[in-house]
Amino acid sequence: MFSKLKQKINNYKIEIFALILIIFLSFYRSPFILLNGRFVGEEATYHFLFALNNDFIENLFYFIPLAGYYNLVPNILTEISTLLPLELAPFSTVYGSFLILINLQIICLFYNSYFLDTKFKKIYVSFLLFASPPFVPEIWLNSLNSQIYLCLTAILILFINNQKNKINYYLHSNIFIASFSGIYSCVLAPFFLIRYYYNKTKYDLTNLTIIICATIIQLSILAYSKFSNLLLESKLEFTINFDMVILFIYNNLAKPIFGRQLTHWIYENLNLFSFSIFKISFLLLFFIFAFLIYFILNKNLFSRFKKDPILLSLVFIFVLLSAVIFIGSAGIHVGGRYAVLPGSVFLLILLRLFTFSNTKKMRFFFIFILGLSLLSGIYEFRPPTKNVKHQYIKYLDCIECPIWEEEIKKWRKNKNYVIGIWPYPRKNLSLNIN
Repeated sequence: MFSKLKQKINNYKIEIFALILIIFLSFYRSPFILLNGRFVGEEATYHFLFALNNDFIENLFYFIPLAGYYNLVPNILTEISTLLPLELAPFSTVYGSFLILINLQIICLFYNSYFLDTKFKKIYVSFLLFASPPFVPEIWLNSLNSQIYLCLTAILILFINNQKNKINYYLHSNIFIASFSGIYSCVLAPFFLIRYYYNKTKYDLTNLTIIICATIIQLSILAYSKFSNLLLESKLEFTINFDMVILFIYNNLAKPIFGRQLTHWIYENLNLFSFSIFKISFLLLFFIFAFLIYFILNKNLFSRFKKDPILLSLVFIFVLLSAVIFIGSAGIHVGGRYAVLPGSVFLLILLRLFTFSNTKKMRFFFIFILGLSLLSGIYEFRPPTKNVKHQYIKYLDCIECPIWEEEIKKWRKNKNYVIGIWPYPRKNLSLNIN
C-alpha cells in the first residue's frame, strides 16, 4: 500500500508542486482576509442573519427572491458560521470558499481528461483558472461567488475521461453542489445529456439526473421570483443595447488577454479617445468577424472544427453563458464578476485552438496570446496601487476597512451599533439575534 502511494506521488510530482504553489500564492494574494476573515455584502445581510435566526432545515432551503436562484454554498457555510464564536464567524465562508477554489485545482490537475490530456495543459489551465485577468478580486474567497468556481469545476468534469459504469461520489457531489449553487452550472445540462447519449454509463446518467433536477428547481425559483415581482427589476430584461455590446467585447474578449491595466493603457496612450465609440466598436467587431469568416471559408479548418466535440462544446458553453450574463446581469453591467465565466471559457477556447492549429505560425500566435494572458493576470494578481483610478486592492487588503472582530467588540458594548462589512463603506449589518 505504501509503495503504491509512493508511486502515485512520483507520478504526480509536478501537479502536487503546482497545487502547493497555488496554496501559497493564495496567502500571498490576500493575507488579511485569510488571517482576519470577513463577510461580503449579502453573505452577512441575508445569509448569515437568516442562519442566526432560523433552524438548520429552514436555512438549508433559504433563497433570496431578489436574486432569483438558490445558492446552496452560502447556506451551508453561514450555517457553520453560527456554530463558531461570533468573532470567528466569517472564517467559515472564507475557508469554505478557499476549499472550493482548491477543489477546482484538484479536478484540473489530477483527473484524466479528453481536453487536458497533457501535464502542460493541466498545469497551464490550473494557473489560468486561478490568476488570469478574468479572476478579479471581487470574486475572491466569498461564498456568494463560489458558484463561479463551481461552474468551472463542472465544465472540467464534463470533459473527464471516465468510462467506468459505476458511481463516483466525489464527482457527483461536485455536480450536485455546483448546480444547486446558481444558474451558471445549469447551462451545462444539454452537454451532459449529449455525453450520456454517447456513453450510456451509470456515471453519466447520475450526473445528468442531478443537473436536470437542479435546473428544474432553479428555473422554478426564477419563475416564482419573477411572477411575484420579487426579482431585481434589471434581471430577465431582454434589452441589449450598444453600450452592453461594447462592454461585453471589452470584458470578455479584450480584458481576458490584455488585462485591465494594459487595455486601459492602450486606450489612453494610442489616442483612441479621438475615435468615436462607434468606430472603436466597429474595428473590434470587424476583426472578430474577419477571423470567423476566414475560419469558415477555410474548408479544412471548418471541417475539423465540426468534428471536434471539445471545441464545439466550449464555443456553445461560451455562447450560453454569455446569454445568461446579458439576461441576468444587473443593468448593463456585464463586467466584473459577470465576465469571469465567459472570459475564462474564451481562454479555454484559445487553448483548444492552439491544439487544433496545424501550422507553426498559428500555434505560435496562440502561445503568444495565452502567455500574454497569464502574464497580465500575474501582474494584476495583487492589483497595482500607483497611478490607478480605482484601488481594486481594497477587495483583498484592509484599507481603512471594518475589521470583523473589532466590529463585534463594539457591537457587544452597544447592541444598536451598526457593524461595518465589505465592500466598505457601502455595506453594513444591523445584527439582530432572536
